Amino acid sequence: MIRTEASDEERQYDINRCLELSVVPELPRVNTPAFVYLDAALEANLDEYLDFLTPLGVDLLYSVKPCTLDFVVRACAPRIAGFDVSSPGEARLVREILGGTVPLHFTSPGLSARNWGVVAEVADYVNVNSLSMLTWLHANASGPRPRLGLRVNTGHSVAADTRYDPARPGSKLGVPPELFERWVSEVSDPPISGLHFHIGCESSTYGATIASLEWLMRVASPLLAGLEYVNIGGGWLRPTGMDGLHDFCAVIGKLRACGVQSVFTEPGTGLVRDAGLLATRVTDVIDSGAGMVAVVDSHVGHAPETFEYDWAPDLYSPGNEVAADGEYEYEVVGCTPLAGDIFGRYRFPRPLEIGQPFFLHLLGAYALARAAPFTGVLLPSLYRVTRAGELVAVKDAEFSLYRDMWRTHAIDRA
Repeated sequence: MIRTEASDEERQYDINRCLELSVVPELPRVNTPAFVYLDAALEANLDEYLDFLTPLGVDLLYSVKPCTLDFVVRACAPRIAGFDVSSPGEARLVREILGGTVPLHFTSPGLSARNWGVVAEVADYVNVNSLSMLTWLHANASGPRPRLGLRVNTGHSVAADTRYDPARPGSKLGVPPELFERWVSEVSDPPISGLHFHIGCESSTYGATIASLEWLMRVASPLLAGLEYVNIGGGWLRPTGMDGLHDFCAVIGKLRACGVQSVFTEPGTGLVRDAGLLATRVTDVIDSGAGMVAVVDSHVGHAPETFEYDWAPDLYSPGNEVAADGEYEYEVVGCTPLAGDIFGRYRFPRPLEIGQPFFLHLLGAYALARAAPFTGVLLPSLYRVTRAGELVAVKDAEFSLYRDMWRTHAIDRA
């Protein structure tokens, strides 16, 4: 059982316990490296979001870009108000998995004249990224017409790293605040059904969302009563553990009082991040002359955010669990020739041995979505732990994916 009303530490304990019961006894048949997804963790996250949002009258979407696995999409579909996608490929895949029964929201700066036809065929809502694209659509688009919204850069954010701050000055994501305010004052009949902003990035506070909504209600008050929806984005990892919870609930009430018919939120990472782990094994133990090194059969190309953000994932090591006061310290590294292929430093109560299994936490979002088969180390195999506790192999590591990446249609005439 994975608890919803639990601290992050308690949640990690529950996940480790699930691994002990369902995965560790089956390790001899697990082909590592492997991503392991836990149905119970996904369900617990859905419960936590819905228990919080439903009383507020906020509809939950799942933003699929962190993880578009078919069984994840199917598990979410009966419980949410729709899916948010960010490319024609994501849109087509979700439609292929689910058919036309679930609402699809498309939000991307990649919307173009060339792909509009595909997007319009599959999406129910399209959040346009710029005023220029909105003008082009109304002048040129024909055929199916989804509801159109406009993405706005509210200028409010709590992102610490400007590389990942969607609301920074000069951001490509949405109409900037000053331009939006001028547009609102000049247009008499705005040709949109909704507004969208997404300014969160693994946020621990609702402060930027509250400030964004207060700004929106001030500068766009003439529009709100005529809008079908406002989409307030996502970026919250644990919705009830955030700072500013009471003020967030209050500002949502004010927004609803403005006459907006629907309020959407679209977390992605928060639903799947702790539901997925990377399973790997120690393949060598090296005395580097400056410390001990443990090589595993995976690499940071299977967990790109550990490399980009320079963070060491929490590590569960069955039978030799990581301990801050452990006597034996190792740098855990990947199996490629890249010198920076490093997961982090960890301490253990006993020396590591070849074959020791590791589970790297919090890799359910973006790891598989952005994984790379660097140096021919294949993409990880894939396993699922069902609610009944059964470990199911759902996808093997495939050489064909690596081969097809480099194979071309050219004819070698040399």
